Amino acid sequence: MAFLVSWGLLSLLLLGRMLIGTLALRRLTQESKIADLDGTAVSLTNDLGPAVLGLWQPQILVPRWLLDEPAEHRAAALAHAREHLRTHDARWLALGRLLVGLLPWNLPLWWLFLRLRQAIEVDCDARVVQGGLDAAAYGQSLLAIATRAPAAARPVIGLFERRSQLGRRVRILVNPTRRWWRWAALPLYALTLTAALAAGTFPAPPIDAALGAHNAALDMARTVALQRREAQAATRRLLRNGGPDALAAAALLVPFSAPRIVHGRLAPPADATQRLAWLARAVARAPQRPDLLLLEISQCRAWRQTCDLTALDARLRALDPNNGAGWLDALASAAKSNNRAGIDAALAAIGRTSRIDSYYTHLTAQLTNALHEIGGEPVMEALSRVDSQLPSELFDGIVALASVCNPHAGLSARRVDLCRTASVALEQGDTLLASIEGSTIARQLWPAGTVQHLQAAATLRQLLYMEKQSHQLMFPPGRRLRTLLDVVDGRYFERLARWDAAFASEPEVLRAQLLHAGLRANPPPGWQDPYPP
Repeated sequence: MAFLVSWGLLSLLLLGRMLIGTLALRRLTQESKIADLDGTAVSLTNDLGPAVLGLWQPQILVPRWLLDEPAEHRAAALAHAREHLRTHDARWLALGRLLVGLLPWNLPLWWLFLRLRQAIEVDCDARVVQGGLDAAAYGQSLLAIATRAPAAARPVIGLFERRSQLGRRVRILVNPTRRWWRWAALPLYALTLTAALAAGTFPAPPIDAALGAHNAALDMARTVALQRREAQAATRRLLRNGGPDALAAAALLVPFSAPRIVHGRLAPPADATQRLAWLARAVARAPQRPDLLLLEISQCRAWRQTCDLTALDARLRALDPNNGAGWLDALASAAKSNNRAGIDAALAAIGRTSRIDSYYTHLTAQLTNALHEIGGEPVMEALSRVDSQLPSELFDGIVALASVCNPHAGLSARRVDLCRTASVALEQGDTLLASIEGSTIARQLWPAGTVQHLQAAATLRQLLYMEKQSHQLMFPPGRRLRTLLDVVDGRYFERLARWDAAFASEPEVLRAQLLHAGLRANPPPGWQDPYPP
């Protein structure tokens, strides 16, 4: 930052000096008189010149004392100025000053600029001599004019230079470079070409895979350590807040790390017991909230902690009797032991409910608000960490329900009736998975052509189409750059949190996302799922 600030100040100083110098010269020449000097239009000044001033409409500046100089001196000065005008040397010199002003710390660029200034004058002298003036007489004119001309002004070019530079220009005029020096450079050209060819054909060095893996591991370790510190700091702030949602967010806010698979399942966090205690505190502080209780049940199962799931499920059924999620554990246990009576009892209980909810969108909105309140950690990172821990707990129960209601398993008439009623509750679930599985079961169990079959097929087609469209949400056609900027700025995740708070189910949130991204939410006529369930 100090370097950038110094760079900016120095550039402003140099460019400002250049601008002030140009404006000062303009003011000095505003009152100059236009005259014809030996057939050339010039601006007469009191003491400034001979020089060329201006970029868009350059003009020749001539001091009044030049009128009293011998004709050969005037001819040399005017010829030199006309050559500058013809080749637009003032513009090249201004471009060089601009580059130096923009990169003032670049010392080689300063050296190149000084060489450019000198080369412009030497080249102009050479063109004047080639135009017919005698080199010795022209050099004498340069020296004679230089004795009366002032020091060179930065925004102009002309005859006058520092005495050392003027002496070098005269020596170049009277002692031209010998041609054999040009041929002496041929070996250098040949060496450069040979080196370039050799570099182009030289085999690339072997890739050190071990070193690359080592560096990648170090980068990952640093990233994980940084994320762990951020998560720990955010967790401390959440615990100090002490609210139910803050405690639940603290329990779920774990840093990203390389996933560990144990016995075919994702390993729980190392401090799962402590985190589950925070969830229990959250439930105790809001005992009437079934969403927090279901979250405790799900994480107890996912983290393989010793919990009384039967008692917790009973509390969930009492708090929200219309949610069939409280019976999924019983169904999964009965299906695992092939307890037909237990399966039928669980299916009947689920059929008496109106839906199977995980409270996914509600929990996402509540925990996001808790993260907003503590501040500190970027919301989009925290939300993604919490979101990855939210109830996937219904997955096993939904899979069990789909398994016991599989029409290819030879279902009894009673089991078919129970599965049909249970599929209604599953179809009304708040997650996309539950709705898709419920519609799939209903379509399979109701006879083709019935109202229930047609309705289930239409709902399933709608859900599957939205699921296919969801793959384009991150980079929708025509709005990819805007969406990427929203993701970087955090607006994408904040908008998603607002939708989670506004809608009760994941399919409704997905529909709102699709419409906002300019994508279709309803399947077009003739659309068929290429991978039907």
